[in-house]
Amino acid sequence: MNKTALLTGAVVLTAAVASTIATVTYQRPTAEKVEQPPVEQPQPAPTSTPSTEKFNPPVATSPTPASSRQPITLVDESVQSPEFAKFLDRTKQAVRDRDAKYIRSIVTPATRFSFGEHRSINYLNPDNPKSPFWTSLEKALSLGCSQEAQAYSCPTVFHQFDEAIKKSNANIDAFSAIVVVGQNVNVRSQPQENAAVIATLTNEIVKYDMETFQNAAAKEALRLDDPNGWTPIVLPNDKRGYVSSRYAYSPVGYRVFFGKEQGEWKMQAFVSGD
Repeated sequence: MNKTALLTGAVVLTAAVASTIATVTYQRPTAEKVEQPPVEQPQPAPTSTPSTEKFNPPVATSPTPASSRQPITLVDESVQSPEFAKFLDRTKQAVRDRDAKYIRSIVTPATRFSFGEHRSINYLNPDNPKSPFWTSLEKALSLGCSQEAQAYSCPTVFHQFDEAIKKSNANIDAFSAIVVVGQNVNVRSQPQENAAVIATLTNEIVKYDMETFQNAAAKEALRLDDPNGWTPIVLPNDKRGYVSSRYAYSPVGYRVFFGKEQGEWKMQAFVSGD
């Protein structure tokens, strides 16, 4: 997936990674302590109130053969450019403050918010601090960015997923994959914080459990863009479980592209799908 394909591709929005931003109600997560997912550069500060799901030490479960696991290394390349890093820090602060005026200042008439008909920033309702736009953008910025030619894409999983799959020759595509980011992220038997922990994952690619999502009575609780939600996955040993959506990323989930226009950094796209 490259930038050209992103800005011209057809709409493929899965139910797991896209929400109707203009209509879904957002509930702020309660403040509790959680570890920031690690990357191989200075880590970004948390951009939203943590969920109650915490990391645990590995549990005693049947080991999965190392050969069947799909690790991924995430590198924040934004630090390679002090100028862009400063812009990114300012943007993250604006997101934390729900500063719609700032967001509008870095959007241009050409900024893309969908792969179909052209939409303006008003489609995302940034003037409403409870708009899901804000939590989706927070999550996209939380892991840093990957450099692409003269632009940056965030989060890092969008660009670096392809590289990880090529190295492993894994039989999984971007639409059926979930990247679990963090150290010893709990996999639970049910989408509940008190459910049994059946495994832990550390920076790994697993399969998205579309069957469980489609059969769920309450699909809103299984949305990737809800930090308090749960993401159904299939482990390498074919066991099914759930991880906190705060640590689950889709390679085709919401991502943002920044590039320079007339000497200033601008948001060139904020989209999901491919």
